[in-house]
Amino acid sequence: MTRPQLNLWWEPREPGQAGDARRLARFVSGLPTFDPIYASWLESPKTKKQVLPVPLSEAAAEQLLVDRISRYEVGGAPWPELGSDIWGGHAGPPPYDFRKSSYADTDCHVGQYGRSAAVNPNDIFMRLSEQRPTTGKPWRASEVRPLMKFIREVWAPAEMCAVFPFFDFPETSDPTWAAGKRTLKPWIGWITYLPPDLAARAKVPADTHVETLDDGAALVTLCEEPFDKTDAEGMARLHALEAALRPIQT
Repeated sequence: MTRPQLNLWWEPREPGQAGDARRLARFVSGLPTFDPIYASWLESPKTKKQVLPVPLSEAAAEQLLVDRISRYEVGGAPWPELGSDIWGGHAGPPPYDFRKSSYADTDCHVGQYGRSAAVNPNDIFMRLSEQRPTTGKPWRASEVRPLMKFIREVWAPAEMCAVFPFFDFPETSDPTWAAGKRTLKPWIGWITYLPPDLAARAKVPADTHVETLDDGAALVTLCEEPFDKTDAEGMARLHALEAALRPIQT
């Protein structure tokens, strides 16, 4: 069964741990509204050690960012320009649900700034569960979009996309990259977020669902149900959307 993945990232921002703490607290505390599986952030099914409490206060979030700050390999001194890393697995409230079909995890890398920041410096990677514990069925696009809108309100990402693990993303030549090429932006997937400037220029296939947000941004949905790479119709729809949006990619 296919597990959706939600990816978002944004540019370096001026150092502001208080602002990041406020966003992190709101993010962690708000996720259980969309599925109770997010009522826990755990180190592993074996230890069941809590990575952070849910809900998360701003004070606790700020301390967590300090504790998880990046460090130099030599000497171990804090390297604040590279931000903080926070990862947790989700199994709902105690006694926890560790079924494979219910497994989800989230990896947050936030707070990068300055000249040392990476190309895609701040990012959040969420692997959703194969099945929603509340429904016993796979996530539907209409259930993922509200989650994406909430995340957008919290983090204001430059890019965001819900994809499946088997997706391949078109690349373009770029001599500034070590590999000589890079992935085209924005990523195009099951649900694609387009900021207002790109949404205004986008032309999509007629059978594609487009939800226009208040500021003119859009969530472009390929189809309601998840699919896998053996689904000829699903793959054909994906390739048609990629071709339609190619003119706005860079």
